[in-house]
Amino acid sequence: MCVPGSGGGRKPLAGAREVAVNARVMPDNPALEKEALRTAARQRRSLRSADEVAARSARLWAHLLDDRRWQAAGSVAGFVGVRGEPDTRPLLAATLAAGKRLWLPRMAGPKRDTIEFVAVTDLGQLAPAPFGLIEPTGGPGVDVAAASVDLLLLPGLAFSRGGARLGFGRAFYDRALAPVRAASRPLRVAVCFAEDVAAALPEEPHDVRAHALLTDDGLSDCTGD
Repeated sequence: MCVPGSGGGRKPLAGAREVAVNARVMPDNPALEKEALRTAARQRRSLRSADEVAARSARLWAHLLDDRRWQAAGSVAGFVGVRGEPDTRPLLAATLAAGKRLWLPRMAGPKRDTIEFVAVTDLGQLAPAPFGLIEPTGGPGVDVAAASVDLLLLPGLAFSRGGARLGFGRAFYDRALAPVRAASRPLRVAVCFAEDVAAALPEEPHDVRAHALLTDDGLSDCTGD
């Protein structure tokens, strides 16, 4: 599932602050352990000030902008960071300024339980949505395969060095990415701060892994472990 050493300009996660999530893998009940890890990850997020998030996000995006895979991508799927996540707005603006096609997620369906991607040409299209999210308004939504994305930024509460992802527990992204889980395109880049990286995380059969891991310490390919 991981892309081996394919990134020119790729940077190691130098001196990454190895997580506070330090997962004990419990193969008999991964769902139970995930809930404990989510609680810890949410607490870490709640302690980050706006100034800290802004400063560290700037370092994070500098690593991505220096990578030839982002530079070569003609179409990028991102997300709008909220509640202690990396601030993605500078990167979204840079994506548009570089002439790349930008896709952003929006919850769809009667129960808002499906992710669709909307082509965005101006960040003024964004608006507050339920559950504290910020989503694009107007325009049709499509699935990730129909969007023909080259590089996708993957949000999460925590990630492992092998590419495992800890989400919020509703499997929205796992279902959205299921059609392309065996493909190398789009390149799935996990995005988080360095303390949200674990040596390992519990996984379930439906979980979709990332190909690469981006933090404020650097950008590296996932190990596949």
